[in-house]
Amino acid sequence: MLIGRFILGIGIAGISTATTALTAEYYHGAERGKVISYQSAAMGVGVLFLETIGGSLADIGWQEPFLIYLIGFPVLILALISIREPVKMRQEEGILPEVEIINKGPKVALCYSMIFVAMFLMFILPTNMPYHITDMGYNLFICGLMLGILGVSQAAFSLLYSRTSNKIGDRGAYASALLMIGCAYCLLNMSHIVAVIAAMVLVGIGMGLITMTVIGSLSYYSQAGGSGKIMGGYSVSMNLGTFSSSIIIAPLISVSGSYYDAFLYIGIFALALCALFTISATAERLKIIAEGKQAVTREADGDLISLYDSILIATDGSETSNLAVRNGLEIAKNNSSEVTVLYVFDTEYYAAATGSVPSAEAIKNLSNVVSKSAMDYVLREAAARGIEVNPKVIIGHPAETIIEESAKHSLVVCGSVGRTNVSRILLGSVAEKVARMAACPVLICRKMQ
Repeated sequence: MLIGRFILGIGIAGISTATTALTAEYYHGAERGKVISYQSAAMGVGVLFLETIGGSLADIGWQEPFLIYLIGFPVLILALISIREPVKMRQEEGILPEVEIINKGPKVALCYSMIFVAMFLMFILPTNMPYHITDMGYNLFICGLMLGILGVSQAAFSLLYSRTSNKIGDRGAYASALLMIGCAYCLLNMSHIVAVIAAMVLVGIGMGLITMTVIGSLSYYSQAGGSGKIMGGYSVSMNLGTFSSSIIIAPLISVSGSYYDAFLYIGIFALALCALFTISATAERLKIIAEGKQAVTREADGDLISLYDSILIATDGSETSNLAVRNGLEIAKNNSSEVTVLYVFDTEYYAAATGSVPSAEAIKNLSNVVSKSAMDYVLREAAARGIEVNPKVIIGHPAETIIEESAKHSLVVCGSVGRTNVSRILLGSVAEKVARMAACPVLICRKMQ
């Protein structure tokens, strides 16, 4: 059994590393987002298949469920037919923009921590639900069906969430997922099948949200290179989570005296993590606001005055964004301000606006053309006013990146809406979020009709 588990672990590690790394290599923009949702949904369908069929086979004998792993043979055939070597895009000097990912190391570490916690919390169920369900008087088929509901919920949520345009940020996603999973385990403390069904749905949604957020974020961070290394760490964290759950849950059940109480303690643990996560995010937010206030205020002759000594102008090349550029440069000229012009490189917005999924090379070419055009406009306008600007291109989510950068400046200037043609950026929702959460004053420029 131990040898078999060891070999199985190596295989799962190789599959999870390869699939997530190749997703980042094969697909870009909106296409990558869709594939990530399919991957998360496939994990849910896998749970449905494994647990439903496994529950039925377990009623025959304890050895029969292992026959499910024969599915590896047809999957191997499909892999040999479909997998290809990724095409490396040639990055000629001066063609691709210089990009920067802020705090890449800590962000990757956060992703690893979250997938570890998610797998720790989720893997407790398939290893302990059979005992919990049989204690309630049901057979193992019902147990498999309950775990199948978890898989269906994860799959359905992943597919639906990938199609929504108003996605929450990473930290909001993690806090929401932990809240749902914590409530689910608290429901398992109740000896009622309806509570179990509700718990499985909540865990499935929470797992889908965490999985999509983690894989999507790691795919972003691996765009600058090293996708195999980054996704290898993802696989290690995922498998350590499943391994740790098997070790920790057994003594917890022994100490608590029943599965009901053990599930309640796990639920409290998940809710505590949610609370800590929320408190930490709030504290960081308050720190950013404090830093922003210090950056925009100066004391002169006993009077408190506001100085725009450092201005951040967000641009996407749209008409309203160009208006923001002109207004921001005029303010900078009148105040002798330092100016940073920020272009947030987010391929999903470009690809989603076309109504179809272009190739990876087409997306890169489109993004290069649009970013270069936007920056060229800024440089021309700045030169006409005798102002030097610091152009900056960053990979990330537009609103979150602008908010994070705002702590370094005393004023943010952006347009009210983004592009409305082929390469639409939907800056309207970005401007609204920046206005609410930026660490310094925000000027939103709107074109008058």
